Amino acid sequence: MGLTEYRALLIDCDEVLVDRDSGVWAALQPLLENRLEAPDKGQILAEYKDVIRSLYPRYAELGFSGMLCFAHRQMAERLEIKSSWEEGMSFARSVPGWTLFEDVPGAMLYLRKFYHLRVYADRDVEDRGVLCERLGLLPEHLLSLADNPLDGGDWLAELDIDPADTLLLSRPPAQALGEGGLCLIRRGAAEHRKTCPADFCINSMADLVRQHQLSLRC
Repeated sequence: MGLTEYRALLIDCDEVLVDRDSGVWAALQPLLENRLEAPDKGQILAEYKDVIRSLYPRYAELGFSGMLCFAHRQMAERLEIKSSWEEGMSFARSVPGWTLFEDVPGAMLYLRKFYHLRVYADRDVEDRGVLCERLGLLPEHLLSLADNPLDGGDWLAELDIDPADTLLLSRPPAQALGEGGLCLIRRGAAEHRKTCPADFCINSMADLVRQHQLSLRC
């Protein structure tokens, strides 16, 4: 299927719309300042992703902020740095300040003219309204990972859309939504040298808009 044939986009929020890595890196600086040697950004972020991945089975128990608080504590232990629970909570509450990639507002405005948009994200209830406002979404258009949006479910039934007509926008690695398509947003330069394992591999949300415009002309 071509880009113009899909009816709905299910968009992964972090690292597609929200610059999570920059937000995490900035929020970790108070902890990293206590380290004797200069931190390597790539290594620190890789450690963080490993930690947060190990905590996901406890998502329902901890909530998003709780999970980030525990992640901060585990990062401190790995780096052999003392930290307090107050510092962990401060790290967790940095989430509302994570910025959008600069191409996102314009791309979302354009794409909603052609698709039903749904965004899925890990967020606490008190942060969801702010994120919806920044993305130009109605609250019901922001789906929680706890509700398994990748399995289809109510949102597809409400739109009367077949999973095959849905395109998942995510970051590598990711799997398609059932019979639907997969578009990987590969913002990292190193990812561009790899073979595309999806239906579409695109550099950014702005590039997605350009590719859609080209498809309309064909």
